[in-house]
Amino acid sequence: MDDVLDERAPENADRLSKPVGRAVLIGLVVGVPASAVFLWLAFRDADPSAVWDAARDANLRFIVPAVALVGVVYVFQAARWRRIAAVESLGELRFVEMVVGAVACNNLLPGRLGELFRARWLAVAAPMPSGRALATVGLDKGCDVLVLFGFLVVSLPFVASAAWVTRIVVGAALLILALLALFALARMYASSRRRERRERGRLRRIARDLVDTLAEPLGRRRFAGALGLGALAWGAFVVVVWLVARSIGIDLEPMECVFVTGVISLGVAIPSSPGFVGTYQWLAVASLGILDVARDEALAFSILLQASWYVPSTLVGGFLLLFRLRLGRRPASANPS
Repeated sequence: MDDVLDERAPENADRLSKPVGRAVLIGLVVGVPASAVFLWLAFRDADPSAVWDAARDANLRFIVPAVALVGVVYVFQAARWRRIAAVESLGELRFVEMVVGAVACNNLLPGRLGELFRARWLAVAAPMPSGRALATVGLDKGCDVLVLFGFLVVSLPFVASAAWVTRIVVGAALLILALLALFALARMYASSRRRERRERGRLRRIARDLVDTLAEPLGRRRFAGALGLGALAWGAFVVVVWLVARSIGIDLEPMECVFVTGVISLGVAIPSSPGFVGTYQWLAVASLGILDVARDEALAFSILLQASWYVPSTLVGGFLLLFRLRLGRRPASANPS
């Protein structure tokens, strides 16, 4: 994959500068203030010293396997993305590298830029048109929404009802309907557009390839396989939730862990600061509050749970990105011409 930074790559090296700029603007203007509000809501009426004591006294026998399981989550997610992209020329380890690198970017940059970056990396490494690569990322995230929505639907009968949880479920259902409508419109447009027409301009080519890919049916086997891998990924994260909760003495039933996973993971779709700081804490406190967990313990849980994936993904993803950057520059520096 030495061509990651190869400027001679053809259409696959299209730059998504305008979408990137918009994502940064949304992240800064909308996400950061929203995160600040959610952080205040989470820590309101909490005792910081009690939160710190609970987090500091966490049992490492549960934290260490939780961190290890986060790696398993990324492996399943990478396998799912590879199945959706249908790129046999790239091994699964390369997809794991791109997934973890994208998470590291999301941890440090606003606007979920990691998703755009991993589409760019796939476009160059596969190679494939940028719009097609971007569509595979969209389909990959759509699988997350479907699986997490299923988690919420299955777990809701086992927990107390709350109005805001209902809103999350309704919001997820509307998002799924919007995705289905998008696929239907893409198929209608692709079938009506003249195939011989060649769009001019980089963004138009990206949009054309994006629509064409969304219009292509995944097929039952690929779709079922993608959903199955998504269920395995989030199922592993359910175990992470249980381990982190257990590390500070919070006893959650299996379905309660499924519920907390669904609420937090769907809720972070709200625009926020890098790494979902603030939003993550409020969602954890609110969901655990329904399960009668005290605010201080819930805040300690949210900090430990976020740290279990934020710290390793940022360190490992950052290292992989730097390694790939150096690897991509090496041939150019070694070339005497």
